Amino acid sequence: MRLKAAAAVVVAASLWCAGAAGAADKPAARSTPKQPPRPAASVPPPAASAPAAVASAPALSDTWVTELNQAFKNYVAPRFTVLPEDRLDAELRAAAQAMQAEHLPRVRALMERWLLEEMQQPSPQWAFPRMLARLANEFALWGRDSTGAAQDAALAQALQIPGMCRPIGPKASELVMRLARLRGLAPEVRQAAIKAEGELLARWGQPRQVSDAEPLAAEEALLQLRATGQQPRTPLPPVLAFFYLGEEEDTRRDPELASPSTRCAMHQWAGASPEQFRAAMAMQAADMVWTDRRKAAGPGRDDDSYPSLATYFGARGVITVLADVNAEGRVVRARVIKRAVEVPGVRDARPFAHEGVLELASLAKARAMDWSAAAAKQGGLKAVEREFEWSLKWR
Repeated sequence: MRLKAAAAVVVAASLWCAGAAGAADKPAARSTPKQPPRPAASVPPPAASAPAAVASAPALSDTWVTELNQAFKNYVAPRFTVLPEDRLDAELRAAAQAMQAEHLPRVRALMERWLLEEMQQPSPQWAFPRMLARLANEFALWGRDSTGAAQDAALAQALQIPGMCRPIGPKASELVMRLARLRGLAPEVRQAAIKAEGELLARWGQPRQVSDAEPLAAEEALLQLRATGQQPRTPLPPVLAFFYLGEEEDTRRDPELASPSTRCAMHQWAGASPEQFRAAMAMQAADMVWTDRRKAAGPGRDDDSYPSLATYFGARGVITVLADVNAEGRVVRARVIKRAVEVPGVRDARPFAHEGVLELASLAKARAMDWSAAAAKQGGLKAVEREFEWSLKWR
């Protein structure tokens, strides 16, 4: 069965602001990405809707420079900034500050280059969302990348150190959190690992192969402990005990919603390999724009089933879900087993950053469906595979 959804509205401004309001680890204010108007029916939007100088301009107009600088300020700078309250030792702080000083100009230059490239593509009025889509995917590639066996070995050692995931500051950036995970390593190993982090930053904008490992099903193991009352083989960090063994259901945090420190602790406790850990910690497009992942995967309005963030970025594709269905036709468990996603602006790389939105939307549909026709025999479960197709006709 294929479920086809046609997009009906671009992302509402509230989507981008809701995640930032009151969040401790986010800057106080965010601006909405510039969104082209939605065309009527399925007619492609006219080129005239973009600034007149866009189609063939060798340089950006002042308007585009302002938009670009705002996006850089909102979505890039906070990810690499070292704050006075970050609890780093002298060596890690110096390394983080040096990387910040080198990398921020690099990313700003890449954003301008990508925007100019997209303006030369068909439908230049979509150049800005395509540039942001590529930027989001660079964050995801960075999260999954490795310089090789030595860096993998260092991360494997760090994953064995208690407290590796302990928060380093209330508003710590991704760069600071990555370096802080190295704090317990032996000096010579830590120095090499710090150098490797700088090498990964230097790869931004370059073609590279990264791991396509899947994260561990860490939350399932935690929920099994809750259901059975068994003692965990490995003691739970306090943060996981609070979220998963407490009595309050509304305190639960799963990997899609958890803060980076909680997600880190979850996968460290579950015994993730370096590749699995990186896959779990890699940023998604929703993270880049400071939006709750489930809200980003939800519809933009009541009469539109297309994921709001996927609408903005033009993400489309097919997500294959494997569901365990009981005798009543209800889904007991659903998981994504395959995906084929395309995103305008993301070329020569798997769109890791954008897959999660369509995956969450597909899982939500799967759980809401009537599976009675595929119900299992009494007392059993039946594994059923379904494809969910997402198509934006007007993009």
